[in-house]
Amino acid sequence: MNEFLLVEADEHAPQRLRRQALDLADSLVAKLKPDAAQDAKAIHEVRRTFKELRALTLLLGGTKVERKFFRDAGRELSRARDAKATLEAFDRLRERFASEWTPRQFGKIRRALAARVGRAADPEVMDRLRTALIAERGHIAAWPVDEMRRDDLWKGLARSYRRARRGMRQAVEDRTVEAIHEWRKRVKVHWYHTQFLTMVSLAPLEARTEALRKLSRRLGNHHDLVLIDETCRTTPDLFGSPRYVRKFRTFVGRELANLFEATESEGDDLFRESTREWIAAIREEVPRQRIGPKKTPQRLPRPAMLA
Repeated sequence: MNEFLLVEADEHAPQRLRRQALDLADSLVAKLKPDAAQDAKAIHEVRRTFKELRALTLLLGGTKVERKFFRDAGRELSRARDAKATLEAFDRLRERFASEWTPRQFGKIRRALAARVGRAADPEVMDRLRTALIAERGHIAAWPVDEMRRDDLWKGLARSYRRARRGMRQAVEDRTVEAIHEWRKRVKVHWYHTQFLTMVSLAPLEARTEALRKLSRRLGNHHDLVLIDETCRTTPDLFGSPRYVRKFRTFVGRELANLFEATESEGDDLFRESTREWIAAIREEVPRQRIGPKKTPQRLPRPAMLA
């Protein structure tokens, strides 16, 4: 007996998620064109879609090779994304400290960051990823999801919750850039999983999805400031005199502390419960529906045979 109600077009939930993965792969094939290498927004969308596909492999039992492919593909396009993200992070920082900065303060640093935005992705890398993804699509189509059960998806959601919760504890304990970045990645996977399971009506997780989106965005802002700070630390000559750069970094440090304090509070709200307690509570909210075919109609007695 199949453990899923139909979602649409005679598909059960795992099959619908596999089709979502195929749709995402098709959208990537269309976007991975050499001329898109100059478009920072397009690169951002491509990287996000690779992350969604990796999250689906974790939910639907994809292989380690597939997960590595999607992870590495996104990393190959990170340079173009990081350049644009750091410029946006600078502008947010300037707005945050508008009452303390003069209008043109740290303009040299912004100009240096803006000069890096023009660096596009390598068209040859885009073309190579497109070719590899076309081959990978065949593997996605063969994902063995037809025999998956409802509990398999619940287990996948529980795993991403547990990993994000442990990542938060490690980040709070260590307070290192590396630990916070790892937590950010795990939160993002859990966020994607809540989106996917809401999409197939497995659980009403809309409110949690929105809260995770906000947490992921804040952790992303933290990461982007870290990139600026690391560049200032390793190549200060790009930005100005040591004193000038040190003064700028004091503002970066203050905002990093503010962001982490906010993420710690948000994370505590989202990951306070143990994995077992959280999953049990979520499942209680889901009305128990009959799975599989409807109950066989009651048989009527056969009419008496004519003599």
